[in-house]
Amino acid sequence: MSASRKKIILIVVIELILICLLLYRNSRKSQAQTPVPEVSDLELPLCEAVINGGNCPDHEIHSYAGFRLCYRESYEVAEWVSYTVTKDELVKESGRTNDFREDESISTGSASPADYYRSGYDRGHLAPAADMAWSRESMSESFYMSNMTPQTPAFNRKIWMYLESQVRIWAERYGEVTVVTGPVLDKKASEYKTIGENEVCVPEWFYKVLLVKTEEGNVETVGFLIPNEGWTGTFWDYAVTVDEVETRTSLDFFSVLDDEIENQAEGTFNLNCWK
Repeated sequence: MSASRKKIILIVVIELILICLLLYRNSRKSQAQTPVPEVSDLELPLCEAVINGGNCPDHEIHSYAGFRLCYRESYEVAEWVSYTVTKDELVKESGRTNDFREDESISTGSASPADYYRSGYDRGHLAPAADMAWSRESMSESFYMSNMTPQTPAFNRKIWMYLESQVRIWAERYGEVTVVTGPVLDKKASEYKTIGENEVCVPEWFYKVLLVKTEEGNVETVGFLIPNEGWTGTFWDYAVTVDEVETRTSLDFFSVLDDEIENQAEGTFNLNCWK
């Protein structure tokens, strides 16, 4: 090959590299400049109740001072609980109230504290009390039984608690974290072990999906799927993409995002962002 031909090929290769770099930079810039929807919109996952405008048996959506949830009467637990932890809300204004009680806003009646008595399971929060300490009202409402699920002590008091604490660290780092969490209800209610007179289903797995916006304006997400049992390792051993959680739960998280951003953010997770 002649020297002139080699020179031409080299120039073409360099131009192609520059074009690729320019396209990559523009795609990142486009993501950063695309407006992220309001937090309240991000919190709401697409479930049957949302899709059908609230007219859906066995799905009741309720809003509280610090969180929202969709209650499933057939399981006697919430399908999802959503909320946002902000840096400002990390300042505690209330201690634990421990006023576990039935949620009278649930039209069919929620589970009761008596259902858990001597069951061997903790009354495990979905929206953690520690995330609701920014007001007396939000703290107290976090003890509604609609926000509780039967959790094994080995799960609730260790790996789940560690993950909840880490969410508050991320809220400090990024300013706010959008959280959707709940039990994986991928079987009929009749196929689960139950406790109490109200036959509260005992979930086998729990999920948590998180979304933050970085200083560069990028949307980052991560999911966790953790069994409701004793565990080894750390919660990072159970980290998955949001897409995987959606597959397990049949819920659509963060659907108000631009489709391109949603697909990119939910199809992978960036460990450098979270660790």
